[in-house]
Amino acid sequence: MYKIRDLQFECKYFADGTLFENKKEIIDHLASYHDTDFSGVDNEDNELNIWDYFKYWGINTIKEKLNWLLEYGEWKIENA
Repeated sequence: MYKIRDLQFECKYFADGTLFENKKEIIDHLASYHDTDFSGVDNEDNELNIWDYFKYWGINTIKEKLNWLLEYGEWKIENA
């Protein structure tokens, strides 16, 4: 089980401290959360949602997606 710490506000956790069973679940929740404020583009400046951005730029593995999302949102995973 995992919790996601907000590095911008040290004593806060994503989704009020919700526990996540695996890293794929974390990706799904963080990607959905950030898709509302995300602005990504392809080589021709066409806007992409976060999932299409991953696909277009070759961010394919769970590790790659998770690292990208953690850096983008300034999050850190903690074991619960």
